[in-house]
Amino acid sequence: MPSHPFFPPKHTDTQPAAWLFCRVIDNYGDIGVSLRLARRLNEAGFQVALWHDHPAALAKLLGDAPLPAAIRAHHWQGDAAESIAAELAVATPALVIETFGCDLPPAALAAIRAHRPLWLNWEYLSAEPWAEAMHGKPSLQADGAEKYFWLMGFSETSGGLLREAGYLKKQQAFLANPAAQAALRRRLGLPETPRRAVQCFCFGYAGTQWADWLAAWQAAGEALDVWLADRQIVHSLRQAGAIPEHALREPGSMWQAGAVRLIRIGFVPQAEFDTVLWLADMAIVRGEDSFVRAQLAGKPLLWHIYPQAEQAHLPKLHAFWHKAAAFAPLPAAHQVLSDDLNHAAALTPAARIENWRQLLQQLPQWRQAAEQWQGELLRQPDAVERVLARWPGLVG
Repeated sequence: MPSHPFFPPKHTDTQPAAWLFCRVIDNYGDIGVSLRLARRLNEAGFQVALWHDHPAALAKLLGDAPLPAAIRAHHWQGDAAESIAAELAVATPALVIETFGCDLPPAALAAIRAHRPLWLNWEYLSAEPWAEAMHGKPSLQADGAEKYFWLMGFSETSGGLLREAGYLKKQQAFLANPAAQAALRRRLGLPETPRRAVQCFCFGYAGTQWADWLAAWQAAGEALDVWLADRQIVHSLRQAGAIPEHALREPGSMWQAGAVRLIRIGFVPQAEFDTVLWLADMAIVRGEDSFVRAQLAGKPLLWHIYPQAEQAHLPKLHAFWHKAAAFAPLPAAHQVLSDDLNHAAALTPAARIENWRQLLQQLPQWRQAAEQWQGELLRQPDAVERVLARWPGLVG
């Protein structure tokens, strides 16, 4: 991979500056990845300016945890010229990242022309072969500037994943601390003492499949506690008549039918998300950031991928599971239920019940595969380490 000719000036008394730009399409995926990237860059030695266009989404992800002083968030309105000028007065950028192909405002493009920072187009995560082939390629702009594609992924030749320093030690410390676990359960509204049941964290998009899955869980007969994060799945179940109108109205409320207990836990801020995953036995997660964090946690998981028109999401879904299963084989029921969840192939009610029964009974084998995959991901350098390895002069 050829090196960029850019080599920033040495910063002697201030941290090098990284600029991030994010436009929120919907939900929390775009801003979630951008916030985690901002935090990781700050950890790596950058002061960070983050422009975004959805203050409410950012506030919800932050919860009660303030941004570090070295991360400055700007509401991206209009051309953002005033806030960009304010940042230039602090430090010229060594790194500019446009996330997910958002078009930079004219003042940012002018700063790039004037100061020639490293310019990255940080794209969506994928395990598809084309993504690894495109990763790291330069895109020559009309004014002669070079912008590089950065595509996160799961192999040594991809852009890697975002992961904080000391991740595994933090997980191990939490799992060895019963008091911290009990405190988290209280904050979430979970019973302080879990019953003898599989504890499943569930954060998915709205859809008709949830009523079918609840019926399958009930008929499978395996003890299962499902922690329903945020509102979308609860609303889907209520609209389908699968739960009563009064059920699961507030975080901490529960509804039980047979061996299945649904527990509403509300929205989980980003700073607390890992610990919630560590507390669970398995996870059903959506989007991109939540999906990556469940893998890093070593949890058995099902991925509710963001649905696209004409089933365009399915090649991305299947490419990931093909890669993961090649490294650590998964129970046969997993692929069947993953396709059912993501509308790739609908199961009959009887087949759905039987596959869920098999998957829950094979949880130990599924957990072993998840932990093997976790080990592979933790062995690799994270995304920011890869950026700094390719352009070692960025932090100097």
